[in-house]
Formats: sequence, structure tokens, C-alpha cells
Amino acid sequence: MSQIAPALPKKETEKSASWRYAIPGNRDLRIDLMRGIALVMMVVAHTELLSVFNIFTWERFGLTTGAEGFVILSGFMLGMLNRARLQKVVLLTVSWGLYLRAWKIYRVNIIIIVSFLLLGYMPFINVFEVTHFTDRFSGTTWSLYPVTPQIKETWFNIILYLQIGPHQTQILGLYIFLLLLSPLFLGMLSKGKVYWLLSLSLLVYGCWQRWPLRVTPSEFEFAFPLLAWQFIFVLGMCSGWYKEELLSFARTPSGKVVVVAMVVIALILAFVAQNHTNPFMPHALLMHVISPADFNAFYHTWAAKNGLGPVRVLNDICLMVTVYLLLSWCWLPIYRVAGWFLIPLGQRSLYTFILHVYVVLLVSQFVSFDLWRQAWIENTFIHAAALGVLWLMAKYNVAARWIPN
Repeated sequence: MSQIAPALPKKETEKSASWRYAIPGNRDLRIDLMRGIALVMMVVAHTELLSVFNIFTWERFGLTTGAEGFVILSGFMLGMLNRARLQKVVLLTVSWGLYLRAWKIYRVNIIIIVSFLLLGYMPFINVFEVTHFTDRFSGTTWSLYPVTPQIKETWFNIILYLQIGPHQTQILGLYIFLLLLSPLFLGMLSKGKVYWLLSLSLLVYGCWQRWPLRVTPSEFEFAFPLLAWQFIFVLGMCSGWYKEELLSFARTPSGKVVVVAMVVIALILAFVAQNHTNPFMPHALLMHVISPADFNAFYHTWAAKNGLGPVRVLNDICLMVTVYLLLSWCWLPIYRVAGWFLIPLGQRSLYTFILHVYVVLLVSQFVSFDLWRQAWIENTFIHAAALGVLWLMAKYNVAARWIPN
């Protein structure tokens, strides 16, 4: 018996260790899975139906959305990958690659805008849900395309400057400008001026909070103002650049204290999020510890979505660290449940995002978008089908030759 007893805790330890992330190679599948989560959140949000998916994606685990995850993780990947590249090639070479990528995405954005403009002339296709934005709270609708005849020069300008287009893909305009700024960010990081970069980015973010200013004429500035959203992109890029150093710091006593503090903050803000005043969420699924008036005052002042309130930024970072930690410890069961589905989406996140607007259009041909309509089973099936189509296309690289990733 004395020889058998020690074997039990060892077996339990081995079982626990087997759950941990231990996949060799430079590609971090945890990041891919997180990008997949962000994609699912955005697809569900843009296919405006109320389903079981909304219960898990509508600011349920914090005051954060898939859009922030998309931007932060895009910056993270650029920082991580280009640190390695800059050890082999000069900044000018990397910059040229980034400019070519921005140019490619810009062309895709133009194609998306024009394609829906042309589809609108087909009487058997209803493009309303992608050419208009509807505030589901008030019912007010705005047209995202001109509603009166325009001269050729006006059409040329509003398309060239991305002043029209589906609201579901507006974030692509933001991403183009962030790519154009990336060589400046990478140049500062390569010279070790990370604190200067973060300070400058924070200063720009703070000035925008005090004096909101649109610096481009593009449509995306209404939902994703460049001077505000550049901050989380820079945070992501710096984190990706110093990924190994941050992981090493997290293993130190001081680092463990910081990580625990971030997890606690994420849990506190997850509790706050359960008191959301979202009228579409079933009453029984929300907590009511914080009064609606207090929650709305806090939410719109400190955690505003479009303007990226400071609490929202804090929540974004802390929640991502928490999810990354969870994936590191419980990789195997999470992968078996959802990783097989989320990772292909995350690995082809830009490709999937570009295609999703056409899937949204397809769905809108068969069902009217209405968040007040609680057809849970039907809407859950529709969301699952839309995500399934995107997963199959990403898995088998459909039209990957023409669609960037």
C-alpha cells in the first residue's frame, strides 16, 4: 500500500498537465482561437436576430465586443511576426509589405462597396440590411448609400474616400489606416522606444476623449474613430512584440501578482456586465444589483463602445489575459469542445470577416432582422448555419486566391 499511495496524486498531476497547452511550433493556436471567438461575436452581432448565441456574445463576459478583439489581436500578430522579420530584413522592406497589404484591403473594400451598389439594382435582391443602419433601440434607420441621384464625380469621391458602404465592414477602413501607421509603430519598437510609443498613443487617445475629432472623411470614423481605436491597436502590437518577455515576467512573483490583479478586474467587470440594460436580453438572464440609471451613467461615461471608454479598454486587456490564461491551463477540453471550429476561423480571420457581409446579405433574403422577435430555435439555427457556411469556406479556402487574409 505504501508503494501505491503516491501514484494517485501523480496521476492526477499528469492528467492536469495533459490539459495544458503544449503544442510545438511558432504559431500560437491560443491566439487563433481567440480571434475565432472575436469573429463569432461579430458575425452574430451583424446578423441581427436574437438567438442562444447572443446570450454568450452580447457583452456577457465583460464590457467588450468582438470588434475590440479583432483590432487588438491584429495588432498583436503584427507586432509578434514583424519582430522576427525585422531581424532578417530592414524596416523599409517590412513597411512596403504592410503598404501592399493595406492597398489590397482597400481594393477589397472598394469592391464590397460597389458590389452592393450594383446588387441594389437587381429587383429580386433586397440589400436593405447592408445598405442601411438601423438603431434597434429606437427603430431609426439611416441610409449608408446616397438616396438621391449623384453626379459621376460625387460617386467617384464618396467611393474613393470610403464614405459609403455596409456598416458590417466599416472596421476594414480603420484597419487600412492602422496598417498605414504600422511602419511608424514598428520603427519605434525596433529602436526600443516602446515607452515613447505607448505614451504618444495614450496622449492621442486622451486628447480624443476630451476633444473628439475625425481625422479622415471615411465612414468608419463614426463607429471606430481612428484617434481612439489606434490606442488598443498599439497596445496589442506592443504586447505581440514583447510576447516572450511578458510571458517570462508573468512567471515571476511580481508578474503573478499583476496577472491575478488582471483576472480579478476581469471578474469584477464581468459581474458589472451582468447588470446590463440591454432591452433585447431576457430579463431573467440579467442581474439587477446595479440600478439601470447607475449602470447607464457608468457605461456611457466610462465604457462607451464607439469612443472606447477607459474602463472598456481596461476590460479588453484584462479579459484577454484571463482568456489566454484559461486556454493555457485547459487547452485540451476547450479545443475538443470548440477549438476545432474556432481555430480555422481565427487563422483566416480577415478572409472570414470579408465574406461574412455576403452571408449576412444571404440571411436577410429569407428572414427580416428583428431583435424583438424571440424565435429562439429558428434564430439559433440561422446563426449556426451562417457560422457553419463561413467555417466551411475558411476550412477549404474557397476563393482564397482573390480574398486576402
